[in-house]
Amino acid sequence: MALALVAARREELAAVLSRGAWRPWRQRSEGAWRQRRAPEGALAYQRRDHSVSMILTGAGRAQTEKAMSWLLETERPDSILSLGFAGACTPNLDVGDLVLATRLNHIEGSPFDWDPESLNQSGNETDNESGPNSGDSQSDVKHEVLVADSEMLEIARSAVEMNGIDFMPSPTLTVDSLVRTSGLSAWLGETYGVSAVDRESYWVASAAAEAGVPCLSVRSIAYGVDETLPEVASRLPDTPSGGRFGPIFKHGARHPREMWHYLRAVRSARNAVATLTAVLTNSEVFAGGTNT
Repeated sequence: MALALVAARREELAAVLSRGAWRPWRQRSEGAWRQRRAPEGALAYQRRDHSVSMILTGAGRAQTEKAMSWLLETERPDSILSLGFAGACTPNLDVGDLVLATRLNHIEGSPFDWDPESLNQSGNETDNESGPNSGDSQSDVKHEVLVADSEMLEIARSAVEMNGIDFMPSPTLTVDSLVRTSGLSAWLGETYGVSAVDRESYWVASAAAEAGVPCLSVRSIAYGVDETLPEVASRLPDTPSGGRFGPIFKHGARHPREMWHYLRAVRSARNAVATLTAVLTNSEVFAGGTNT
């Protein structure tokens, strides 16, 4: 299996799965996807021409590592393309913009562990200044860094440039819990020098690196640095599919403007992922893997 696509939730690759899907009035496309057996808590697909596989891991470290272990042992891909949504940490990025990760960072814990403002707001006093190494609350936080595979990054950059797709090459950050407030997103961007924040990309890259498989992470911006997500976003299940429609619908019934904004943002981010994926999965270089 040459290339494997990895994402957390079905919403992130829904447009990819729908492209080439079978319809009663047309012939089944070679690019159509079929669902196949997967580990518990994950969803797996394979393209009909057998050139690309896909796994939806679910959100968070534990589910990502479990699904990646299965993927690497069962599918044995030559290269991995990690895809999904992220929040912007810089005003230079808008909804639907693409970030090609040049360096993947991870910090452990919750905002109460690494954001002085959050500590102050919760009633705990601190004199620490912002910065990864500026005080006890920062120096105690474990900060891990992985460098992106240079060959895959260069292949992707060339492919998207040739196809006129806008993107930003930049470091990204993976955290253990959803970052949904605008102030925290901006603080992370300034403190750690990253442009986007998510919950999975570091763990996908880490598992791939341990197995010696080249990996590239691409994130589509789903909400801007100046946006604060509704509290319901932090209560949505981490499953790869299902369980999110009900809470979102109930919230949308009470806040229709927020619902409309959310749907437009998801559609933009999802279509950006699909456009990029179509380019990269049709690349002859990616289809044959990279030289390691």
